[in-house]
Amino acid sequence: MSVAMKEQAMGVSIMRGDSAAAGRDSARLVSTERCRPQRVLVIDDHELTQAGLRAVLGRESWVASCLGAASIESAWNVALRHHPQIILLSTSVQGRPGLELCRALLERMPYIKVMLMCSDGSVPASLAQASGAVGILPKQSTVAGIVAAVRHVAEGGRVFPKASVATDPARLSSRELDVLRHLVSGLSNPEVAARLNLSRHTVKQHASVVYRKLGVRNRAEAASRAQVLGLVS
Repeated sequence: MSVAMKEQAMGVSIMRGDSAAAGRDSARLVSTERCRPQRVLVIDDHELTQAGLRAVLGRESWVASCLGAASIESAWNVALRHHPQIILLSTSVQGRPGLELCRALLERMPYIKVMLMCSDGSVPASLAQASGAVGILPKQSTVAGIVAAVRHVAEGGRVFPKASVATDPARLSSRELDVLRHLVSGLSNPEVAARLNLSRHTVKQHASVVYRKLGVRNRAEAASRAQVLGLVS
């Protein structure tokens, strides 16, 4: 091959390389433009979780600021003062259901995007969406997974698991909900039976079904799950 032909071939290769690089730069530019600087608020009463999320998200170029709140009162103060665009909300804050706070925040500030942080499968996607959330962020997620999920929401997307092991509370019958709420209130099986005019055996059967549907093993776990799902106040 002649020198000229070699140079021509190299020139084509270089131009193709430049074109590919330009394409990558253009893609990065478009991606950056799609995700304008975001103000993020992390609401979690566990300091380590909150600090970790703020550190991870705070170093992203598309995050203008990442604030934190460890209580419901603090969350309202920060939200009303700084007007975050995205809120990462734990499903339980100081013992109160995160779903309840999610609905209240959206009622007051409908422009925000709320992502619920929870253990895998602890909140059904249908219930989260019904409460106005645009995503579920499992607390077991990797750093890269967290960043990708939050950014996807920032760009207008939604993030919900394809499948959930949690039971939709709508699948609990009215009688099962009655039994659950009485058990969570601290009543014994005989007391629940007397209150609902049922036999002890029937109450025990209902309790077993409730535990199975909620994916829990005992009354304490049932109480915790019921609170997260907003089934009890």
